[in-house]
Amino acid sequence: MLKEKRSLENLNLFDEVDEESFKDYLKEPFIGNDEYKSERILYLIADIIFNIVAIISLFFFVKLRKSYIIRQRDFPLTFAGGIVTYIAIFISFIPQLVKSTCLMSVFQANILNTIVICIFFSRSLRIILYYHYNIFKVTSIKKKRLNSYYDKTMGSLEPNYYLPKITQKIKKIIFVIIIIPPTIALIIIIIIYITNESARQNCKPFVYADTLWALKNNKGIEFFQIIKIYSMIYNVVCVINTIALFYIKDANKYGVKFECLSYSILLFIANIANAIIQTKGSNKGPNAKVKALKFYLKIFEITKGGRMLFTILSIYIFFMSITLPVIQYYKSKKVKNGYFQDPMSSIQYFYKVLNTPSLVSELRDIAVQEFSVENVLFWENYQILQKMAYCYQIELRKAQELGDARIVSQYDFEGYYQKQVQSLSVSSLEDDDYVYDPDTAVPKELLPYYTSFYYLFIDYNGPAVVNLMSSTVRTIFKEMSTHPTIGMYDIAKNEIVELMYSSIYPILLRNNKKHMANTLG
Repeated sequence: MLKEKRSLENLNLFDEVDEESFKDYLKEPFIGNDEYKSERILYLIADIIFNIVAIISLFFFVKLRKSYIIRQRDFPLTFAGGIVTYIAIFISFIPQLVKSTCLMSVFQANILNTIVICIFFSRSLRIILYYHYNIFKVTSIKKKRLNSYYDKTMGSLEPNYYLPKITQKIKKIIFVIIIIPPTIALIIIIIIYITNESARQNCKPFVYADTLWALKNNKGIEFFQIIKIYSMIYNVVCVINTIALFYIKDANKYGVKFECLSYSILLFIANIANAIIQTKGSNKGPNAKVKALKFYLKIFEITKGGRMLFTILSIYIFFMSITLPVIQYYKSKKVKNGYFQDPMSSIQYFYKVLNTPSLVSELRDIAVQEFSVENVLFWENYQILQKMAYCYQIELRKAQELGDARIVSQYDFEGYYQKQVQSLSVSSLEDDDYVYDPDTAVPKELLPYYTSFYYLFIDYNGPAVVNLMSSTVRTIFKEMSTHPTIGMYDIAKNEIVELMYSSIYPILLRNNKKHMANTLG
């Protein structure tokens, strides 16, 4: 055996392997072979290190689930992907340490890896759809007449009806992508096992064997035809996914876009490499002529029949989706602590930014990339309401000076509002005579605008609902139902400003600090 092995080793890397050496190659196991003892030790060390890092990462990922960085990645979907990926990686190390069953290999390749890849595609699709959805929010809210929610004469379908449905459709599409492919794979596996006698004999569920030896000899190959078909589909989706992701803007250098784009490219390469490895490095059957190169046989052994390629990919996606966000959270927290000495990092300076239309526009662009544009839209429309309340007070004062306060109802508030919405360039109020009293009742002329604002941003089914505390929503609803005042949204405004200050403002500050200083002086 050792002599024959040396004969294979004496060949040059790209020499063709003779038939006898190829047969010896097919017989050679990995488990229990002293020549691979050092490699098995390395796999054991790698397995231990991975488990420690993975468990710690998952723990902190759950602990930080309410943080902006984790929520922005969709905690339930990403965490589910992290758990399944961890299980897939854990199982992939087992055949490198001990003998395992064919059933385990079939389950890992066809079910677990399929779920991992489908969750990845779902997360990529979520990024693409939500990015364009946030752009759609901006155009829809801008074009919408704020008081048209109650205008029954308008024949158009309101964003209040169709925007929330888009979110539900996105979730349904993601659910289908995750569930359908592995379910189909499971059904096909069961059918093959029931109907194919050869498959049952070559892949007995509870018989332990050397996995590398089984892969070399194509044991249970019938069960792996599924993943071959899926791999071709994956490659087509990877190309489409890569093209679509190129058009997505990400405010973070190593953010979700980089994660999904890089994995999509790597998966495409891995599928092609695996197809070549499987074709060139395994048994072709008793009647096939041996024309294998030593290079392919070595690659087959090193990658364990291509399996370790996908293990490395799984480790990469686990690190990018679970470990890296945790690292980014504590890194940003450390950087934020250093901001305290910088006047530009104060909440007071942030309010200056919010009252500067050009900087708010830049903030809106970042919010689109971070899937939180509703917060900036809330602020812009809140300012419009404040401007309209100010305008009402000015017009009321003029009417009173003319001796008839009822004249104020003749003012074109709708035209004034549309002018503000189309420009989205609301600046701070500058009339020294204007005194803002939050307890002032909302004038009847402005009530439709304040009411529609609620259904746009506060109501759970609103097209651009913001993330507020439930107590805040209840307080606003109670006040709007009993005695609406012009300051009833102030508490919500404070929450949203705090949220933007801690989430998207650091990105603006990091990317455009010099420009901000020049703009604000």
